[in-house]
Amino acid sequence: MATVNELKDLEFFGVFSETHLEELAKIVEKKSYKKNAHVYERGDRAKHLFVVDKGLVSLRRFEPGDDVGIAFEMRDSGGLFGAASFMEPQEYTLTAVCIEDSEVMAVDADKLAELCKNDPAVGYELMLKIAQIYFERYKIAKRDLHGMVQAPTVIAALPG
Repeated sequence: MATVNELKDLEFFGVFSETHLEELAKIVEKKSYKKNAHVYERGDRAKHLFVVDKGLVSLRRFEPGDDVGIAFEMRDSGGLFGAASFMEPQEYTLTAVCIEDSEVMAVDADKLAELCKNDPAVGYELMLKIAQIYFERYKIAKRDLHGMVQAPTVIAALPG
């Protein structure tokens, strides 16, 4: 179980009242991972929403037989990942790999959904925060895609 003060230290939880933080602390577990450890695998049932406390986590896609995956995004202190726990079919779409020793806050998704159902104010604040985070990520992805389309591409073919 996490403490209210540990949650207060992370910007993600800053939208919640003291009372809501006390309820959330009961369903949040602080977990430690060594460098190169996997927090979860692509295809696993999404049971937790995660917030990085310390360290760095890469969200990657591995294909069968690959030793190295394609890194899509990185999450450092305060970074949210694992939001698939709120969407059907509740399955992680990427693998979360620790790039360095890391500590994360793991929020039990089923208990969080129950808390949101019983206290709609918690659900409202949570969804506003997640929407804000994902809208910022969307703007970054849109900007990056625009940059890729505008960048000149050189294709070279070598004989044989």
